[in-house]
This record gives sequence, structure tokens and C-alpha cells, in this order.
Amino acid sequence: MTKLLISGCLFGDDVRYDGKNSSLHKDELFNKIKQKVELIPFCPEVEGGLPTPRPASEIQSTNPYILKNIYGEDTTKYFLKGAQKTLELCLQNDIKIALLKSKSPSCSNDTSYNGKFNKTLLKQFGVTAELLIKNNVLVFNENELEQLLIYLNK
Repeated sequence: MTKLLISGCLFGDDVRYDGKNSSLHKDELFNKIKQKVELIPFCPEVEGGLPTPRPASEIQSTNPYILKNIYGEDTTKYFLKGAQKTLELCLQNDIKIALLKSKSPSCSNDTSYNGKFNKTLLKQFGVTAELLIKNNVLVFNENELEQLLIYLNK
């Protein structure tokens, strides 16, 4: 069975920065996807050493990556460590597809916040998503469930 890495918060674990989750278990498309894959839940931020709940962090720079939380504290090392642990998990378990949280400074494959904590989104990958994509892991987000299902049905 195909293994699908899934953001812990999308799986239903209370690991978001605010201590909540973004569970997809009531979503019809997600329930169809679940029948086709083995879900591997993982939260890069928690695995990188950040607590739950935690102050929100945003990407300040992408080259090199610099992330800071709302109090101005540098959280970069936690995001980089979490991304590396996620990649290692994928490599060790032959995981080639991921379903990650959009808008996340770790997991987004589309947009994330601009680093000014003013709710403005930029077209930029999260730290983990970028590392996975560079290592040939196909990354979808929760707004791309239909595309993911089509891919799995090939």
C-alpha cells in the first residue's frame, strides 16, 4: 500500500501552534484517500523541538531561511531540524507523496505568511515542503485533495 506522509494537524493531532488541529477526517475526499494509502502522521515543528502550543512563527527570509516568532525570537533551527527529520522519515520509509498544511511556515507548498505578522501571504514554500520537493517527494495540501485522489487513482 502506498504510504502518505500527512501533517499531524491534518491527521487530527493537536500540534498546531495554537494547540489545535486542522483535522480532515470529516472531509469526503479525504476519506476516499484514506482507503488508498497508509497514513504516516508527522509534525515537523514538534519533531524539530517546538512545544505545543507555541508562539506563531513566520518566514523572514528564504535564502537563507530565517524564521522568527511573534516575539522576535529566532526559531530557524527548529524548522530546519524538523524538515530534516521529515526528509529522513520519507527516505527511510520510501514515502514519495505528502499531504501537508497550506500556509504553514513548515509545510506549505503554496503560500505562507510574509514574516511581518500582518496576515499577508506570499507565494513561497514552507521549509519542510521545499526540502521534500527538492528530494522528489510530491507535496499536496488540504486544498488539493481532488488532485491527490486523481494522482492516487492513476
